[in-house]
Amino acid sequence: MHPMRLLLSWRLSCAALLALIPLATAGCGADSSAAPSSPPNTLQDASEDQDASLGEEAQPPDAAGADHLAPDSDSPDAGKADAAATDAIDDEAQEAADDGATDAPSADADGSTACTPAVYGPAGTPIPIVGFGEGTLGGLQPGHDTFHVTSLDDDGDGTLRRGLQTNGSPRIVVFDPDGTIFLQTALLVPSNITVDGRGRSIVLNGKGMVIPGSDEVILINLAFENVGPESEDGVQIGSAAPDPSEHVVLDHLRFSQLTGQGSCKYVDEAISVIYGSRFITIAHCKFDFWEKVLLAGNGDAEPSLDAQITLTMHHSYANETGRRHPQARYGKYHFYNNYLDDWRMYGWAFEAPYFESFGHQIQDNGRMLLEGEMVRRRNHTYDLGSQANDASRCELGGDLLEHGTWIDPETTVSLKFGAGCAQKEGIVPPYSACIENADADLRDRVMSSSGNSL
Repeated sequence: MHPMRLLLSWRLSCAALLALIPLATAGCGADSSAAPSSPPNTLQDASEDQDASLGEEAQPPDAAGADHLAPDSDSPDAGKADAAATDAIDDEAQEAADDGATDAPSADADGSTACTPAVYGPAGTPIPIVGFGEGTLGGLQPGHDTFHVTSLDDDGDGTLRRGLQTNGSPRIVVFDPDGTIFLQTALLVPSNITVDGRGRSIVLNGKGMVIPGSDEVILINLAFENVGPESEDGVQIGSAAPDPSEHVVLDHLRFSQLTGQGSCKYVDEAISVIYGSRFITIAHCKFDFWEKVLLAGNGDAEPSLDAQITLTMHHSYANETGRRHPQARYGKYHFYNNYLDDWRMYGWAFEAPYFESFGHQIQDNGRMLLEGEMVRRRNHTYDLGSQANDASRCELGGDLLEHGTWIDPETTVSLKFGAGCAQKEGIVPPYSACIENADADLRDRVMSSSGNSL
């Protein structure tokens, strides 16, 4: 434990035709994931036409109205048909919830839960942290210094890269100019540091950040754009030494692929948490057009090591992504009040590299609690032969407890919840968190406040 803390406290269910075509597993990884579609409004059981071998569907309580159009929605002429289909799906979803098709409790009848909004001060001040990352200090420790980034060059005096060269002594990095830093190589993040972009518009373009077993790290109010094309991550937490990172907070970050290269052909996860890294909180982040969002436990470490992963993610927004929201192994996970908006397949299920799509996935005896999540999905070009309508699912002994999920009324497909989940115990978080009632109001607030908006 950090000394300052002691002081300060499939898999693809293909149609018969597609089953004849061998699946390629190189390039994008054989783990479950995929691309964007659309959702209804409240957790529901699997539709009759879906593969029963996946197990029962999860069950969300209640759903309210919403009015958000997906960028690639059909023409206005198709609006009435979509609305009718959505109404039918919503009715089925509500019936499933009313029949007690899920282990989850219903949302309160009186409306939303009142939670005190998080308050953020200027750069260099403490930030509100909820979840497994609670108590993370970053660089705000006794004896810290403050480094001002004055140059947007990749390297040299006054650059962010130079500011990260600390030898582990506590530091807060702030930015004097706004702008884009075009990186030639990934930035290595040391221990005991806060990289604080509050009050500025800072974009890291081309490469991301690696936290190679470093502890006490806070990254806040930064954007990562067009990372690639060599299948790297936006932010990697943990090292193959193996060297887990501890006490890491990612807050108000934006991950965007804006050049049409968000496919796994070009880039890997927006965020990866690997090699047993623990005490992680991801909050108020936004993911745009990035196929693979979050991988926790990559299968390369010993199961006993990745079983130590502890991760909370809340109030984050995934927009037209593909899969892994997250894909998580072995550890303990708590996701609440996030909005998964129209995930989809980024290619055909039978083509190389291996494509798939889904919402949340827990596997390999990992345990996950989903509370007050929000989902929306529609039909998309590459859906045929995929399991993209799995809003939540388990594989290989994954344990999932899900309740309070809200299905956006603009959903036009029959979503499946808890697919393949035999274990439904989840976790009991060792911290307090105010879970808001999932509805259109919360959806709109999460959409507007996520990303580098401070």
